[in-house]
Amino acid sequence: MDPLEPFTDNWTYLRTELNWLDRLLGTAVARQRKEVKEVERVARSRADQATSHWWKGLISIEGDVAGDSPADTARRRSTAKLSYQQQMESRIQATAQKGITLGLPALCQRLQLTTFEKNLVLMALAPEISRRYGRIYNYLQDTEQAGGLPTFDLILRLLCRNDAEWRSARLSLSATSPLIRYGVVVLPSLSSEPFLSLPIKLANPIVEYLLANQVQADQLESLLQPVLNPGSDQILQQSTDLLSWRPEQTLVRANEVQPAALLQSLVVPDTIDRWSTLVLPDSLLRALRHLCDRIQYGNEVDNNWGFQPTALSPGSVVLFSGAKGTGKTMAAHAIAQILQTPLTWIDLALIKAVDGDRVLQEIAAQAPKVLLIESAQIWFGRSALFPAEVLQQFLHNRQQQYSLTLLIITQRTAVKPKWRNQFTQILDFPIPDESARLKLWQQAFPPLVPLGKSVRWDKLAQIVLTGGEIRAIARDAAIIARARSPRPKVTMKHLIQALKMRGLE
Repeated sequence: MDPLEPFTDNWTYLRTELNWLDRLLGTAVARQRKEVKEVERVARSRADQATSHWWKGLISIEGDVAGDSPADTARRRSTAKLSYQQQMESRIQATAQKGITLGLPALCQRLQLTTFEKNLVLMALAPEISRRYGRIYNYLQDTEQAGGLPTFDLILRLLCRNDAEWRSARLSLSATSPLIRYGVVVLPSLSSEPFLSLPIKLANPIVEYLLANQVQADQLESLLQPVLNPGSDQILQQSTDLLSWRPEQTLVRANEVQPAALLQSLVVPDTIDRWSTLVLPDSLLRALRHLCDRIQYGNEVDNNWGFQPTALSPGSVVLFSGAKGTGKTMAAHAIAQILQTPLTWIDLALIKAVDGDRVLQEIAAQAPKVLLIESAQIWFGRSALFPAEVLQQFLHNRQQQYSLTLLIITQRTAVKPKWRNQFTQILDFPIPDESARLKLWQQAFPPLVPLGKSVRWDKLAQIVLTGGEIRAIARDAAIIARARSPRPKVTMKHLIQALKMRGLE
């Protein structure tokens, strides 16, 4: 195989991959036939033959220990400098440079599939091309399955060379895996069989796409729709960890249990003017106030003053960056209070990865005016949960609404530069300086708290703390004071004790 020769079309590429699969299956069939002959020669009765599936791996037949996995077969030796996978990758790249789209490589690139996952798809696709593969699978599985589909067990045995690879590959069909999340692989909706015994079938639209002679580059995106949603009676709610799989846990129809909403909605009360309690630099306060103005007056300016044709993104997506306790969440509360709208929020660190698609669906359904997303690096970081296209669509949808989306993160570098360039604005929340800390200490105690005259605000302000830390220490000091006396006053002594409890003084 010339590693620099491009494929002429998708079918030429598939024939090459199927030739590799033929060699793999040929080796497995030869090994199984050899084991059958050895069993027939050694077994003394029909009972011995019937139980050979477990004893043949425990005894030695002519000095060789028989295993039950064709994956133990040594790799096919090659004098080529490049491995088969490397040669294929080179040809795929050469094909792409000629503007030819190949179905399976395009799917792998879009979903970031591993080599194992790519070969799993290939093995499941083969019976759709020729019934011969179904007969071979049935022979290797010692079954007469009508569809001739490979079981997950057979795929693992053929493609994994050791226990480490087997354990890793077994997670390729977890609920969070791309093959399941995007409906590439279809599993039985109800089954009492062990998970490894389930037949692996590709969704029909995916099969048609992979078998097309001339693949359309833009067709794949319409086929890959996230399927883990509570409204579909065809989707399985699977365990997120197949290593601890139990039959009664995994294969459950998603519409049988309606999960609680993941988004939380908070109505910020008017009892306290949240804006007046913000202790932030003036430039940051002005930027935050302008975000409110964009929502309050954007629609009016666009419609009445004629800015509508150019106002392509009326919504704002803003990144709040800063250490914990610097006022990011308090600023979001103040904004929601000014706009007189509920604050819809979610912390991505508190939800399961499998629920990520449902979060997006709830946001789209509710279309909140002010949305706060904490731990935003889980979506927009360097190891993001979603493909770039999904996040791109999410940002686009939010920017097309008169809405404000606030992304909370501790360091802006945790977000990919690609995403930072697409945000409306990035606002950095600094550690408060000494004058700001003085204000924060003085407002940390509610009016009803009895304060002693010994409290030295100037001394407290010299300690470098965030607003969140100051509020927490003030509360601890009040608790210490109350625990010491039924009619207490919070004194400097209590504040020093609270500081020491947190390793500060």
